[in-house]
Amino acid sequence: MPEPSLRKAKEVLQKYWGYNSFRKGQERAIQSVLDGNETLVLFPTGGGKSLCYQVPALLFDGITVVISPLVALMQDQVEQLQALGIRSAYINSTLSSREAEQRLVNARNGMYKLLYIAPERLSTNLWRAELPNLNISIVAVDEAHCISEWGHDFRPSYRNIRDELGSLSSGVRWLALTATATPEVREDLLQSLKFKKPEVITSGFKRENLIWWVKKTDKKRSDTSKTVLKAAKMGSGILYCSTRKDCEEFADYFSKKGVLANAYHAGKEPKERATVQKKWISGEIPLVTATNAFGMGIDKSDCRYVVHHFMPFSLEAYYQEAGRAGRDGEISYPILLFKDSDVIYLKERIEKSYPEYGSLQKTYDALCDELELAIGSEMEQAKPVDMNAVAKRIQYSIPKLTASLNLLQRLGVFEISEIESQKIGIQFITDSSYLLQLIDESPPEKAEFIDALYRQAGPVSHSEYVYLRERYLLEKLQVNKNRLRKALNVLQAQDKILSALYLGEVRFVRITESRGAKLHIDHDKAYAYKKILLKKLHYMHRYAITKRCREVFLRSYFGETDAKPCGKCDNCSIKASAGSGEIGKTDVEIIKQALKNGKTTATQIAKYTGWKNTKCKRVVGFMLRENMLGVSEDGISYRLKNGG
Repeated sequence: MPEPSLRKAKEVLQKYWGYNSFRKGQERAIQSVLDGNETLVLFPTGGGKSLCYQVPALLFDGITVVISPLVALMQDQVEQLQALGIRSAYINSTLSSREAEQRLVNARNGMYKLLYIAPERLSTNLWRAELPNLNISIVAVDEAHCISEWGHDFRPSYRNIRDELGSLSSGVRWLALTATATPEVREDLLQSLKFKKPEVITSGFKRENLIWWVKKTDKKRSDTSKTVLKAAKMGSGILYCSTRKDCEEFADYFSKKGVLANAYHAGKEPKERATVQKKWISGEIPLVTATNAFGMGIDKSDCRYVVHHFMPFSLEAYYQEAGRAGRDGEISYPILLFKDSDVIYLKERIEKSYPEYGSLQKTYDALCDELELAIGSEMEQAKPVDMNAVAKRIQYSIPKLTASLNLLQRLGVFEISEIESQKIGIQFITDSSYLLQLIDESPPEKAEFIDALYRQAGPVSHSEYVYLRERYLLEKLQVNKNRLRKALNVLQAQDKILSALYLGEVRFVRITESRGAKLHIDHDKAYAYKKILLKKLHYMHRYAITKRCREVFLRSYFGETDAKPCGKCDNCSIKASAGSGEIGKTDVEIIKQALKNGKTTATQIAKYTGWKNTKCKRVVGFMLRENMLGVSEDGISYRLKNGG
């Protein structure tokens, strides 16, 4: 392969993506990678971060390993690359161990240019065994804010990336990429990745085509409906909701109103989510009502609006989600609707995420008991744990248990190497010769089922349980869930050839140190992140209520000191209107205050405000037109509508 150069990078860009030139910052980032620098790329959502490693990946002989946090993000990017004729694959929890192993063999044999992998996979024995055989030229850490405890999506496994890949040669190029990094996050992730003299490249957080808008309302559902129906006239959009129920209800409501909508949330099957995503990207459905599981890395340029029905926990999360609007550079609207009770609810959520020491001890004991780990004993390898069984032991709800588990994991008390849902453990309790004889003597349909099941479990299933995802088994055996369960019950109870274990939410867990009678944790370390989250929520609330330019507020939060008012957001528009003699937001608030103080007639309001009659009539008339005011029965008094 020719020596990598920027000229070659532009040829690759033209050949595969059809572009003649790079976007702002991309050229610098790619040149930095080609020069062998440790590189941190800070581009806003939609700024083209992916090309900063995808283009260099095609310029080197080896493979580019992309550490990526979300299954949907990996799958979406791999599909796009494959459609362009670029050999790529992913390894994550949706694959069986056999499929993951095969893809690593393919990677070893040079069959891929890019391999996407979840950070948790780096700690598996399979990956560690194969790592020395891989010809890795670039490591790209996508969504790198996940490394930092200051980041809005902190993920402990991200902090181990450099250590897990410590055996790589010094010639491997490293880059980290994120759209949402405050100065604290940048410092933290650079330290965690052990970047010594990094090249930091940013294109800034300014999005000139976005018109940031916030509306405070006590009629949240009604105003959300009005906002989306109005915005939908412009084109495609996203409505972010806080619950699955809201997603479903809004999708149904807007579809009946003539705006075809589909819901997207973690409660839907992966295939169904993928279908919703594809239909939205293609324009077949104009609106997706979604939880925050939707959108990361999805390449749709013409999303005209993003409405938040509920306030996110942080400005990082909001900026990333809202920034999915207007990637094509056309005018688009990120809109936040909120009320004060949103903040109270989110604070309570944060508090519940940090259980007291007694809950942590109880959870730790139950987990160790479920693993059959005696006091003083150690674990050499991770074992599957049914979290429903752990919750039942201590009579905790799953959310309460999850809160304790998340905190214990963050403190390093245990490791999770893999997270799955609905797994089935299969162990054949006969020898292979008897099994083959049974297959020969059984009716064709039964014989085919046993043979297919044995091929999935493999010979190792004679000596130990092999855990397979139920969804994977249904696909491979081409049966539905009821039929699978019935067949396994027959083979277990009647034919007595196997033992089957049905596991709910399964986590492969390893307690990191020998079990102690008491759980020893650093209290300051345990609850430090709670303070960070509360601080982030504070800034999110400040953004919602600020009278400053929205864009200046956002860019200042992310460390830019030279931001100028955008002139377009709701606050800038109100100031512009006030300056031109039009109605200002402050004028409206003054009228509201007058009415709350019992000044209800035009004369009383004019006296209270000190305004001339012409201005008083103009502001009152505006508020009547905007349905903020109503006229009382006496015909001379005014009253606030919609709770003021």
